[in-house]
Amino acid sequence: MFGNSTRRSTRAAFMSKKINTTSNRILALLIFLIVAHLNLIAIDVNNMFVRFPHLSRLSWLLPLCYGPLILLLTKSLVSKNFKFGRLHILYFLPFITYLIILTPFYFQSASEKILYLSDQEKVLKADFGWMNHLTNYFHVGFAIAALFVYKSHDKTALRSQSARKTWLGRFLYFIFAILVLSLFTFYTKKLGIEPFAAIYPNHFLLVIALVYWIAYKILQEKPEFIYLTETDKYSDNQPKYLKTGLDIETSRISAKRLLHHMKLEKPYLDPSLTITDLGKMLSLSKHQISQVINAEFDANFYEFINNYRIEEFKRQCQNPANAHLSLLGIAFEAGFNSKATFNQVFKKKEGITPSEFVKGIKRKDYFIKQA
Repeated sequence: MFGNSTRRSTRAAFMSKKINTTSNRILALLIFLIVAHLNLIAIDVNNMFVRFPHLSRLSWLLPLCYGPLILLLTKSLVSKNFKFGRLHILYFLPFITYLIILTPFYFQSASEKILYLSDQEKVLKADFGWMNHLTNYFHVGFAIAALFVYKSHDKTALRSQSARKTWLGRFLYFIFAILVLSLFTFYTKKLGIEPFAAIYPNHFLLVIALVYWIAYKILQEKPEFIYLTETDKYSDNQPKYLKTGLDIETSRISAKRLLHHMKLEKPYLDPSLTITDLGKMLSLSKHQISQVINAEFDANFYEFINNYRIEEFKRQCQNPANAHLSLLGIAFEAGFNSKATFNQVFKKKEGITPSEFVKGIKRKDYFIKQA
């Protein structure tokens, strides 16, 4: 069957991780339905519904859950405080409506279904009838809604840039591309437009590729819907980061140790300092120090370190012993290793260029002397 190997891959992927979030459950259900649908397609392609009549027309029903689940998955990933609400049930109205319409067929006896399925012309006409026709537009509508949610949150305070821009974004665009192709193949098959009609139902191979891609991301790249991202903050209902094991109190204690270390040892003066190096100085892993910096100081590693370097530069500029040094020379002494990075970071934080800052100091000194 289509789904045997994909089911094993995705099951192994999920079983190899410790996951227990809303996003994971939605994704697991989505993959389960996709695999079940692929098996139904395989049965249909091999004309085996006559042998398994009670499985017929389930392939009309299951896909109606795809759109709602994709939209719910997107919302759960872009919003830390996402919770299921009664309004979300409305997403499944197409599924409920189709279920009511198809219930009389599902309750028919096996002999009645076999009699119907034996008429290939009638079955083919029904397969490309108004129900599956409308299903295509439900798919596209939900995909557009999911992309809208993804894009709108791209401009808000959600901090998990990597999750949205790499994994989730590609996932949604991949799905949308498959849906557009499915719509195209549906109509070419319905209208008998050759040679494109021959593509149907081979376009479902892309769905298999999608499932394998999801499994790969879970096993190899540890996407953020399994673990909380390094840049997520602690919240009242999130007492511990799943990935690092740091609870709130440990994070705060680590933050105090970090501040003391920065003040006493000034590790930021080393231009080659990395987040791993800083973590080792405090006996913390790379992920732990990253999450401490974000949760307690609302910054990433580079922002945190460069802020110290800018303050060091400002102090050194006012030290008469450095009068012989250029601005870039002082910046290098403060821990920067690139003129472009120094200028960019300084202008972003201070709102003026380094040379304008130094000129302001000189004017201030001049007026003090005159007074």
